[in-house]
Amino acid sequence: MTGLSNYKRVQKVIRNKAVNNKIFTFISLLFALSLLFSSYMYPNLSSAIKSKIIDYSSNIINGIYSPISTINKSVANLNKIINAYSINNELIKEVENLKNIYNENEILYAENIKLKKLLNLSNDIKYNFTTAKIISNSNSSFNRSAILKTGKKNNISLYSPVIYNNNIIGFISELGISSSRVTALTDISTKIPAFIPNKDVKVILSGNNSNYLEITNYIEIASIKEGDKVFSSGDGNMYPAGLFIGIIKVKSDGNVIVEPGKKLNSLSFVQIIDWAPEKRGIDINVDPIFYD
Repeated sequence: MTGLSNYKRVQKVIRNKAVNNKIFTFISLLFALSLLFSSYMYPNLSSAIKSKIIDYSSNIINGIYSPISTINKSVANLNKIINAYSINNELIKEVENLKNIYNENEILYAENIKLKKLLNLSNDIKYNFTTAKIISNSNSSFNRSAILKTGKKNNISLYSPVIYNNNIIGFISELGISSSRVTALTDISTKIPAFIPNKDVKVILSGNNSNYLEITNYIEIASIKEGDKVFSSGDGNMYPAGLFIGIIKVKSDGNVIVEPGKKLNSLSFVQIIDWAPEKRGIDINVDPIFYD
């Protein structure tokens, strides 16, 4: 920004000089015009004198307008330089942002590959999903859920996982013909088995009607640290493995929690994965889903 400030100061000096020269320019112009006018006022002047007057007046006028033109061109060029400088700064910022996004994507991709290897998953696993619009949201201390404008007529099944860009949001807990309810991970009724890949630690997470998830099974707290990423483990017949849940946070009282990557109440649309237990031949009466 120092270079830009210097340019602006130079620009201001040039403009000030242009303003200060106006009086001199005006007087010089009057003098030149008076010389030209005198050649008409005194027709008896010799042609040689008239020629000298015209030449001298022309030199004065050219001398006046040439610096003005130069100053105007200098100001215009300076404006172009300043604009180019500003655009260049914006482009540098944009390139840095793109580099950061690229690096972040590379890290996430590497982590995803590592996680799948740890969980013995194929990289070719793909999910069919239906995009659903959220038409109302409940984010009270008693319930964390939302109503979706998608139901049985859209081939949605009960207990289907709900995600947003590979982040687990919750599951379909109620199902109508043209609408359904998604219960969020943070709802008190929800539990999910999870995995912290860089620590090779499995945990069980539980909602508590707040904005975070609790770790309900005993683990060595020293084995995990703030910023560790948490993914679904695939246990419990509910969620497929490898979906992002959130990040480990340490509260001021020392308790370890998980902050969800995406919160239901911040979204307008979600994706419903075609992964319901019944569609995978799982009888929940025989093999209960994990959160029951």
